[in-house]
Amino acid sequence: MTIAIECSKRGRLQKLKIVKPLIEKLMPITAQEGPEDINEDAPPTVALGVLNVLSTNLPPQQVFPTVITHVVQYMQNADPLFRKGAMLSLANVIEGCVDYTRTGTSEIIAIICAGLGDSDARVRSASCVALATVSNELSEEVGEHHEELVPLIFNILNDSNMTIVKYALTALDVIIEGMGDSVVRYLRDLMLRMVVVLETGTDDLKPLALSVIGSVAHSSGQAFGPYFDEVIARIKHAMALTGDDDAMALRGVATDTAATVAEAAGKEAFSPHLEETMKLALQGMELESPNLRECGYCYFGVMSRVFGSDFTPFLSHIAPQLLQTLRIDESSAFGLEADEEPDMDDEDGQGQLGMSTAVADEKEVAIDAVGELFASTTSGFLPYVEDIAKELVALLDHYSDSVRKSAVGSLFTFIRTFGKIGNAEKWQAGVPLVAVDDNTMAMIRLVLPALLKMWEDEDDKMVVAQICTELRSAMSEVGPAVTIEYAEQISVRLLEIFEKKALCQTIDDDFDDEGGDELDEEDLTEYDSMLICAAADCVAEFADVFGEAFTPIMDTFLPHIAGYAKPTFAVSERAMAVGCLAEIAKNMGPAITKYAETLFPIFMAGLRDEHAEVASNGAFAVGALIEAATIDATPYFGEVLKALYPLVKRSDNTNNARDNAAGCVARLILENADAVPLADVLPAWIEALPIRNDHMEDLPVYDAICHLLKNKRAEIEQFLPSLMPVLKQAMESTDTLFSDESRQYLGSFGASVGGDGSGLRRSAWPRSGRDPTGLVQQSTGRLAD
Repeated sequence: MTIAIECSKRGRLQKLKIVKPLIEKLMPITAQEGPEDINEDAPPTVALGVLNVLSTNLPPQQVFPTVITHVVQYMQNADPLFRKGAMLSLANVIEGCVDYTRTGTSEIIAIICAGLGDSDARVRSASCVALATVSNELSEEVGEHHEELVPLIFNILNDSNMTIVKYALTALDVIIEGMGDSVVRYLRDLMLRMVVVLETGTDDLKPLALSVIGSVAHSSGQAFGPYFDEVIARIKHAMALTGDDDAMALRGVATDTAATVAEAAGKEAFSPHLEETMKLALQGMELESPNLRECGYCYFGVMSRVFGSDFTPFLSHIAPQLLQTLRIDESSAFGLEADEEPDMDDEDGQGQLGMSTAVADEKEVAIDAVGELFASTTSGFLPYVEDIAKELVALLDHYSDSVRKSAVGSLFTFIRTFGKIGNAEKWQAGVPLVAVDDNTMAMIRLVLPALLKMWEDEDDKMVVAQICTELRSAMSEVGPAVTIEYAEQISVRLLEIFEKKALCQTIDDDFDDEGGDELDEEDLTEYDSMLICAAADCVAEFADVFGEAFTPIMDTFLPHIAGYAKPTFAVSERAMAVGCLAEIAKNMGPAITKYAETLFPIFMAGLRDEHAEVASNGAFAVGALIEAATIDATPYFGEVLKALYPLVKRSDNTNNARDNAAGCVARLILENADAVPLADVLPAWIEALPIRNDHMEDLPVYDAICHLLKNKRAEIEQFLPSLMPVLKQAMESTDTLFSDESRQYLGSFGASVGGDGSGLRRSAWPRSGRDPTGLVQQSTGRLAD
């Protein structure tokens, strides 16, 4: 414990330059003989725990390269304990190195596959743990490797050692979640194997198999239909179990799986089973099992999402349970009197490592369910809002960071839901604001003061990141009313984050009073990076809701955000800075002109960046600035087009780089087509179309095409043979977005070139005022994901 605490004091370790030597001392310990249960305390387990603390408290570039070098070496060692240690080390450092390792997922999977096929069962078990952990953090990236992974996991499921089968089932459950509809090709084999486990497996394997079935249902969607009847019968049987701990564990997983299957099957298919499963879930809540209560709350939340307002009749049974959980007195868990609170700042330092109890876990899940229930049933939940909202506000001061995060999320969900119920018209940007209804304003005035008080004293980075994320979402949906009375206070908190002066960023900095050199401010942990990115998204949303009135705030934040675009910062920070400033440029409109001279070099540097994530944001940023600013940018068109060319010609669309580059070209054409060398630009541009993923770029692209067809018909005529298939494909896709004018013009154009118009006909044209994909509301969806 002492080692872990000291490792969490990152300043001291970095200052003494002992991170790499420490890892080199820890790695051999991970290869020592340990207990069969990898979670049992022993020297290897402690060493692995220290590696995890290092990865989550230090910049990933200071940890992962040293660890992965040893992992590769250990995997070639003849001693299986070294190979086991390699896999478990990888599992323990991935949490703090997710973005850093994302582009190297293929190499990591190759290492794990070698472990999964190892001749030693201990190595195979550890490899399953590594796969589950990596998949949990890099779900989609790992899911793309299903062809290599699934056969290896299936082979391990045939093992006679039930411990390794348990780990394999856990890994399978996690990777299925990232496979999407690719799981369909394995559907029959998966279901046969899981049914066998449910019928003949040991008691500790059955819950895992049922959980896998839930993941399969979620990923396979309608393809799961043929298995629905048999699965729901097994689920209802398991939801009625009573008895020992194994029975209760299976009942809990069955309750979770019932909700997952309901969401996959849909409202109509699951309706005949709703009453019975609800009855069983409510009965489970009475069995004095915290786990069953958690599973019950998860079930209620998902079911409300599936059934919407039709779920309202059940709320009278659920709301009292929720209030009971939210009001549980936890002082007894710490041996305290009722009016005492646990000391989270004890001298031993244990508080900073986080702590939780079964009651806190139950509260966290209940709070999440509360938000889901109100969002799904809307007016049906109104009788319970006032009492529950007061409890949520009180829980902003809870000792558990997970409970605080959930309370923040649900309180903002209450604001968004009231906004949805009471405000029929879309909010308008700027000040003075369009008034919102009384209930929405009352909820804002209940939540924001309490939240701002909490924010000032919050010491957990991920809780503060959650505040920024939820605040941004609420502003996006409800408008400037959310922050108009609190803009100054919020700006202070956000500025602290960019200056790295927020309490949660300074609480571990024990080195400041010891003298010596300061740390490199550009070395950020991934949690630091996530926090700053969340703050940047929040600032960009301020620009959206306040429009031109954002100028005073922009003056404050511009130098701080721009600083993160320096090449010495990591890729994620550079991408964040360029993307945030791009969003601000788009949202401020002509008012951004004042800052164009400062922003253009930053955006061009981003566009030329060697990393697709930064370059993609740079492409969008340059186009957004040229579109918004009221200056003549044509002298720079040649420079911009030269930088765009490599992105337009990319064979892939990583980080939406090609989409954003195509959108930037379109904005140049719309700005001044005469300044664009069409004969040189159009072949590559048309080849990059249609837009694949970032469909907000459809709007400038098809507006630009219409502009050329109307005003540059002679120049574009020779490219019509290659352009027409692009238009046809775009119009046949329901994802494509068009402005009203472009929709009407292209419809007429299709009729004129195709006689009856059959070549460009589509059944449903999205209008600019509609948002069939939900993209219009995703203001930072413009950034490369």
